[in-house]
Amino acid sequence: MNRAKPDTTLYLSLMYLAKIKPNIFATEGVIEALCSLLRRDASINFKAKGNSLVSVLACNLLMAAYEEDENWPEIFVKVYIEDSLGERIWVDSPHCKTFVDNIQTAFNTKMPPKSMLLHGEVGRSGGDLSAGSSPHPSMTEEEDSQSELLIAEEKMSPEQEGQLMPRYDDLAESVEEYVLDMLRDQLNRRQPMDNVSRNLLRLLTATCGYKEVRQMAVQRLEMWLQNPKLTKPAQDLLMSVCMNCNTHSSEDMEVISNLIKIRLKPKVLLNHYMLCVRELLNAHRDNLGTTIKFVIFNELSNARNPNNMQILYTVLQHSSEQAPKYLAMVFQDLLTTKDDYLRASRALLREIIKQTKHEINFQAFCLGLMQERKEAQYAEMEFKERFVIHITDLLAVSMMLGITAQVKEAGIAWDKGEKKNLEVLRSFQNQIAAIQRDAVWWLHTVVPSISKLAPKDYVHCLHKVLFTEQPETYYKWDNWPPESDRNFFLRLCSEVPILEDTLMRILVIGLSRDLPLGPADAMELADHLVKRAAAVQADDVEVLRVERIQLIDAVLNLCTYHHPENIQLPPGYQPPNLAISTLYWKAWPLLLVVAAFNPENIGLAAWEEYPSLKMLMEMVMTNNYSYPQCTLTDEETRTEMINRELQISQREKQEILAFEGHLAAASTKQTITESSSLLLSQLTSLDPQGPPRRPPPHVLEQVKSLNQSLRLGHLLCRSRHPDFLLNIIQRQASSQSMPWLADLVQSSEGSLDVLPVQCLCEFLLHDAADESTSGEEEEEGESKEQRAKKRQRQQKQRQLLGRLQDLLLGPKADEQTTCEVLDYFLRRLSSSQVASRVLAMKGLSLVLSEGGLRDGEEKDHPMEEDSGDSELLQGYQWLLRDLPRLPLFDSVRATTALALQQAIHMETDPQTISAYLVYLSQHAPVEEQGQHNDLALDVARLIVERSTIMSHLFSKLSYCAESDAVLVALLSIFSRYIKRMRQSKEGEEVYSWSESQDQVFLRWTSGETATMHILVVHAMVILLTLGPPQGDGDFYTLLDIWFPEKKPLPTAFLVDTSEEALLLPDWLKLRMIRSEVPRLVDAALQDLEPQQLLLFVQSFGIPVSSMSKLLQYLDQAVSHDPQTLEQNIMDKNYMAHLVEVQHERGATGGQTFHSLLTASLPARRDSAETARSKSSPENSQGQSRIRALSQVRVLGPEDDLAGIFLQLFPLNPDPRWQNSNLRPLALALQQALGQELARIRQGNTQVTGITARLLQAVAALMNSPHSGALVMAMHRNHFISCPLMRQLYQYQRCMPQDTAFSSLFFKVLMQMLQWLENPAVEDGPLRAQLKAFAVQYSSRHRISDVRGGFLHLTEALTFRRDPDLISSTVRAIIATLKSGEKCNVEPELISKVLQGLIETHSPYLEELLTVLFSATVETTARFPAMKPIAVVSSLLLQDKEETPVKKELDSCSTEAAWLGPSSGLLNDWLEMLDPEVISSCPDLQQKLLFSWNKAGSQVPSFHPYLLALLTHQSSWTTLHQCIRLLLSRNREQRFDPTASLDFLWACIHIPRIWQGRDQRTPQKRREEFVLHLKASELISMVELILAEAETRYQNTEEASCTLIQSRLPLLLSCSHGDLESIKKVTEYLTSCIQQWGSSSVGKCCQDLLLQIYLQLPELLVPMPEMLLTSEGARDSSTCKLDALVHRFINLLADTSDSKSSESRVWDANMACRKLAVAHPILLLRHLPMIAALLHGRVHLNFQEFRQQNHLTFFLHVLGILELLQPQVFQNEHQAALWDCLLSFIRLLLNYRKSSRHLAAFISKFVQFIHKYITCNAQAAVSFLQKHSDPLHDLSSDNSDLAMLKSLLAGLSLPSKSGILDRGSDEEKDDEAAAGSLPLVSVSLFTPLTPAEMAPYMKRLSRGQTVEDILEVLTDIDEMSRRRPEILSFFATNLQKLMSSSEESCRNLAFSLALRSIQNNPSIAADFLPTFMYCLGSRDFEVVQTALRNLPEYTLLCQEHAAVLLHRAFLVGMYGQIDTSSQISEALKVLHMEAMI
Repeated sequence: MNRAKPDTTLYLSLMYLAKIKPNIFATEGVIEALCSLLRRDASINFKAKGNSLVSVLACNLLMAAYEEDENWPEIFVKVYIEDSLGERIWVDSPHCKTFVDNIQTAFNTKMPPKSMLLHGEVGRSGGDLSAGSSPHPSMTEEEDSQSELLIAEEKMSPEQEGQLMPRYDDLAESVEEYVLDMLRDQLNRRQPMDNVSRNLLRLLTATCGYKEVRQMAVQRLEMWLQNPKLTKPAQDLLMSVCMNCNTHSSEDMEVISNLIKIRLKPKVLLNHYMLCVRELLNAHRDNLGTTIKFVIFNELSNARNPNNMQILYTVLQHSSEQAPKYLAMVFQDLLTTKDDYLRASRALLREIIKQTKHEINFQAFCLGLMQERKEAQYAEMEFKERFVIHITDLLAVSMMLGITAQVKEAGIAWDKGEKKNLEVLRSFQNQIAAIQRDAVWWLHTVVPSISKLAPKDYVHCLHKVLFTEQPETYYKWDNWPPESDRNFFLRLCSEVPILEDTLMRILVIGLSRDLPLGPADAMELADHLVKRAAAVQADDVEVLRVERIQLIDAVLNLCTYHHPENIQLPPGYQPPNLAISTLYWKAWPLLLVVAAFNPENIGLAAWEEYPSLKMLMEMVMTNNYSYPQCTLTDEETRTEMINRELQISQREKQEILAFEGHLAAASTKQTITESSSLLLSQLTSLDPQGPPRRPPPHVLEQVKSLNQSLRLGHLLCRSRHPDFLLNIIQRQASSQSMPWLADLVQSSEGSLDVLPVQCLCEFLLHDAADESTSGEEEEEGESKEQRAKKRQRQQKQRQLLGRLQDLLLGPKADEQTTCEVLDYFLRRLSSSQVASRVLAMKGLSLVLSEGGLRDGEEKDHPMEEDSGDSELLQGYQWLLRDLPRLPLFDSVRATTALALQQAIHMETDPQTISAYLVYLSQHAPVEEQGQHNDLALDVARLIVERSTIMSHLFSKLSYCAESDAVLVALLSIFSRYIKRMRQSKEGEEVYSWSESQDQVFLRWTSGETATMHILVVHAMVILLTLGPPQGDGDFYTLLDIWFPEKKPLPTAFLVDTSEEALLLPDWLKLRMIRSEVPRLVDAALQDLEPQQLLLFVQSFGIPVSSMSKLLQYLDQAVSHDPQTLEQNIMDKNYMAHLVEVQHERGATGGQTFHSLLTASLPARRDSAETARSKSSPENSQGQSRIRALSQVRVLGPEDDLAGIFLQLFPLNPDPRWQNSNLRPLALALQQALGQELARIRQGNTQVTGITARLLQAVAALMNSPHSGALVMAMHRNHFISCPLMRQLYQYQRCMPQDTAFSSLFFKVLMQMLQWLENPAVEDGPLRAQLKAFAVQYSSRHRISDVRGGFLHLTEALTFRRDPDLISSTVRAIIATLKSGEKCNVEPELISKVLQGLIETHSPYLEELLTVLFSATVETTARFPAMKPIAVVSSLLLQDKEETPVKKELDSCSTEAAWLGPSSGLLNDWLEMLDPEVISSCPDLQQKLLFSWNKAGSQVPSFHPYLLALLTHQSSWTTLHQCIRLLLSRNREQRFDPTASLDFLWACIHIPRIWQGRDQRTPQKRREEFVLHLKASELISMVELILAEAETRYQNTEEASCTLIQSRLPLLLSCSHGDLESIKKVTEYLTSCIQQWGSSSVGKCCQDLLLQIYLQLPELLVPMPEMLLTSEGARDSSTCKLDALVHRFINLLADTSDSKSSESRVWDANMACRKLAVAHPILLLRHLPMIAALLHGRVHLNFQEFRQQNHLTFFLHVLGILELLQPQVFQNEHQAALWDCLLSFIRLLLNYRKSSRHLAAFISKFVQFIHKYITCNAQAAVSFLQKHSDPLHDLSSDNSDLAMLKSLLAGLSLPSKSGILDRGSDEEKDDEAAAGSLPLVSVSLFTPLTPAEMAPYMKRLSRGQTVEDILEVLTDIDEMSRRRPEILSFFATNLQKLMSSSEESCRNLAFSLALRSIQNNPSIAADFLPTFMYCLGSRDFEVVQTALRNLPEYTLLCQEHAAVLLHRAFLVGMYGQIDTSSQISEALKVLHMEAMI
């Protein structure tokens, strides 16, 4: 088989054979043969040719043969090792991977995954068959065969990977031996380290499964890693060693030791090394401990590895849980040594923490330090005590090391009160707490087993870990923490929570007798820790969480007193349970703190089982520290408690004395008395669950201070489960006020939701009571603190109220809280104390009433039912309106009704009872029979038993709508009840038997029956006696039920005895008779006994009608049974007199009865007396009338009528003192007025004038501030006011000629009606009367003709008469127009009147306008100008056209002077009448909006408003019309340019245009153009802009320019960047400039054109000529190209000397030159910058100056300035130009010795100066004379500078002072003189003439041969280098030669042409045709030459760049020439920045 090019057929056959019969290849000969193919054949040199195909084939054939075999021959390993060490032809081939992997199972090596392998050279692609590092890459010619093999292989083995399994288990030892021998042989060869093969390292990597290999490799690894040739395979080997180090044998430990010592510096290696360390840790679990141990020991050794800390960091990151434990074990080992390693350990630990960035689990580390070790070295440790103390110290250091920078920052922030990084701080605190818990466990359980420490040391250790030891013990070893941080660190570590386990263990240690901490010390420590932890409390951390109740017992056990054990007590004697007092009273406060922080378990247990602790809890909750506690309100209980305490303390004293006596008897044999007792003061009885004892005063003080600092009471009050606070409140109930509660709520700092509802309600009531008792007025003497407290309390109350309302009305309202809140208040409504009831109502009102407004409803929301007048509604809205609206009303309905049913029996305020009854009638639940019965009975009891209340409610005197409402409510309650009862079936049990004694069974004749309480029946009858309320059907329903017409009454039977019951007792019948309901009277009078009749007749209060019926019944009784009747009359005389009196009252009947009485009586009166008595009434009546008239007072002229009027109608009447003398006064006034009226009617004109005086008095009162009150008083006393007003009216009717009286009367009438027509005032007689007068007055005084009225008014206005007259006339016109009179007035007259009214500020203007506009609808047909809009517009327009009145008024606007506030009114009218502002009367309104008054009047203030209305409210059509109108060329009138332009701008920005668009503007948004204008319209806009600018130009030129700038965006937006439109505009502007010249209009045109040019230079190419003369471009606004020009100039000034920089500078120079020619204005704007860049360069020596390209820059600048002539010489550029020239002079001065190199520069400079003198002599000479001295110096140094000398000679002619000091008269002479200066040296700069160039041109034209032409071109080239301007003569010749077929001629022609253009870029376009021709030439060489020069030419001919590049592109497309590089180069040059 040919290895180099194997036969295809042969290898495909072999492959197929292996596929179908693999076994035939498994014979020894075949294997040998195939293995020989795998070995290297020295005869073949692979470098020359060959392939790995044969090897791959052999591998795969062998794999196919041995796939199923478990034992492979050793030869495979040998050939594998041979190829591995050799060229690795097949070992690394991916196609042999399966075979190689199976061989590698022999080594048991765990290979690193591909992702970890770093050899970059092995990065082979999947398709590459060559070995990764093989020196024989596959050749291209074999690619075909490779692909064939691949395809064949795919067909051969569909499974990619063969079966991988161990193949060398049987031969493992021999294989290992062979491999190790081979490797030793390789490694032990004498060869330099550099020569070690990479392949050897790769083999080692594969065989690292053998520990010997790992040992061999690790010893050399460091050298290999540092060898750059071997780095990558060495890295793989390192990884393999680490991954296979998995036995933890002594060899592997040695390997780890060596690995740790490897030192690496490069970061890449170090990172890989750390990856390997991670793999090492993963390889075996014991590697972690070993690694840490070796690293730490290495760190402490002399040969310290600098990477130790990084290894530790990696280890800690890798095993965050286990690594700290192993690290701790190493530290333990260090501390067991004989030497004291503490200081070193502290330093090492600090270093580790610092280097590992605190990323260590401190808790795990500390727990590791505390683990008990069983190894021998620990058992035999010499210094055990020292070991424990040192471990304690390390624990303290570790805790402090946990303070990272973040923790420190958070701690500092917390100290300042900021809450920053709290999670970090809390995490640290919890970490310390956990470590302290573990440390206490260690001291409790582990330490005693290590060593028995001295008590002092043990206590020291305990205090140290808990950070309660002295500060110096923490830093005495090495002064760490540093002094600045010490206190802070210690505080941070001590202010931490305490865990339950820590606390319990401390108590257990204290109780343990084996440990050296005593009970007192334990108690002290526990107390300190608990309080310390409690002080750290915050919402986000649990500082004192305790779950176990046993804590209480543990604490109390510490207090127990144990007597000495050696003392024997008498047999049978049981010593009492005693506690050490100090400890006992320390235990309770400690437990109180714990209970406050754990209310749900410790707190609950304390409350229920430990009375003493409960007492302390109540004390801190109520903030009252008295004994007994204030929560015991019952005096008896308090006394009992005090007595019990006395008894207990006595008994306790006896027990202690007895006990101490027994102790003394057993020891000292002393007799113990109270005085000699030692224990009495130290002990107390230990009965924690017994009655609470009186705490010593100091304990109470301590508890008080604890409560203040730790807010224990607040914590306990906040607990809801269990609810201690609610328990106290419910215990105290309403029996006593709870002031402590107020303090509690006050201090609850916004956390009201944690307090129970009852607490909040109580506080609300408490506060309400406080307010009512403290009085309404604030005391003046209140201090600021008291006021602040009051304000604070009010704020708290508001907060509280909000909380309660939220509970009732908020979205989270629930049934329980609603019931709790309402129940709390409702319970108190039936309290026996008035104050309590009032408070409850106030509380309910507060809680409920505000809620009504939550839903946005109004306060005076109408009631659902007619439930009382406004007062009742106002006072009890909380009940009648707000309560039923509660979201959960249904759940409280029953309880509310029940509470109110009880309350109506206790309540004494009738109004309150009324509200309750109305509520019950509407909302009482009556679904169940029992509820209904209770309601009826409760209300009946009220009606029957509380007669005082009833009589007050339904008193005839005070009867009102309120009584009506209550009556309706009561009737509805009973009517519903009786209906229900009559519907119930007969057999139904409606009452239980026990209630039946007062029940009656009723039966009606119609058959219905009912059973009810007798009181209910009586109550209904009483209600009926009150008579029917207004419009209520229930009354008649009840009346028909109980007293049916013409039917007998229902019969009643007692339920319990079935006897017939008396339904209507006498007292009830009497009430019925007293009623005014006839049916009741008749029913009461039926079947009455004579005795009853007599009794009733004698009763008082019986109405006349009822009395008549009674007397008739008595008459019947007389006729029926006179004897019985007579027997019952006691006093006939009295009875007869009674009947007479009743007759006098008007009663009828009883004559028979009277005759019976008088028959037996003697005669008492004679006839005369009778006659007199009969006549007396008339006489007496007449007399009294005469007497009254004689007594009426007569009013005189001096009487104060206003005073009398105020007496009649007092402003604030007192109802208690009704003025008795009002009647006579009123009569007197009426009499006086009547008499005067009578005289007038008789024709007597001599009047006293009292009527007029009275009217004037009333008018004066009407104009006073009290007019409203007076009118209300007249309204109330209408019986006085109506007659008076009628008399005034009658007088006015009789005296129509008295116009003053009439108008005043009408005015008074109107003023009164204004007050009376208020909706709040109810109708009354006075209002009706005054209205009638007004109508009659206006109908009589109506002006017959409206036009006449207007004329009259015009007169009045013209002559400025009395304003009252004007007002009355206007009012009359208004009245006339209102009556429907036609308006026949011409518009001019109306306009005149309105104008006059505006000027006089008439208050009737608006009213007149309203009436006019409503009346003008008919008239507008005749008078179009009478349209309302026309009127308003013309008024506003007149205002606008007004000129300033006087010069003085210039400051204030005309509008203010004339229209005043009326302009706003007119604007509003205009907006209302025509929302579109311009659509109704277009001409007039256009004039108003846009007309232009050039007189310079101020713009009216309403103008912008109207324009805004137009823009926003008009339809699109209207806007379009407006725009067309403003921009039409043939508009008749001139519009106000500012208004017009503002309007157009606003049109573009109307928000409606953009509606529906995306709100976010995209980044690459194209500007949208809104206004599409034609060219003519654009020109109209330009005219507007110019007109506006012109008006401003008269003020200042700058203002006009600024204005043009501000309008430019509008113009450009409307032109849309359209070239044609812009051209039209520029043409128009150009023509204007030519027309107007230098006038203000011309100047404005020039400014606008300049601004357009600055913004759009690309659209104005070529630049308009007239702009060159314009000034202002320098100071104008920004220009589009400023940034670009700036960039060019910066590039030009670049001094770096790189090639790229040189080309950039060259390109920038060309660009600037082009700009100078094309757009000089744009470049001149930057002249100051160019001047500035010339500074700071000439200080260098000349060599540096040249090398750094500064000279080049100066030359470039001078060249650009030459191109900018003559514009650069204009005065506006003078400063910048002088600055440049000065820099040039400094250059010449500084380098005068190097003038040889500066010859060209000097020549150009002098030429430039000459040009300057020619163009601007005055400025030039002025400059040169200032700097003549340096120029003279320069001339003297360089005598050959003839040009300079001639210049100076010319300069010295006039004197310096002569030029500067001459007056203005001589300016012209100066100019002439200056102008003649340069003539001296003019010959120096004569330009070249065509004649001089003629010889060259001839030579060119005659030149036949290439050589001739080339010679001439070379001469021209030489000449043009010095003077490039000569090239302009040869332009035509050059253009011809540019397309020459001769390359040398063509290249030179191109070069010269470009030089000519560079010198003068303005001629670039001349060469364009030639260049285009060259590009299109058929000669390939010509095209190439043109393309080479394309970038440079494109830069110089930028305006045609697009054409050029397009041609170049086409050449590339169709000419098969690659032009892309030239085009991109050209674009690159053009886009140094985006160019023109």
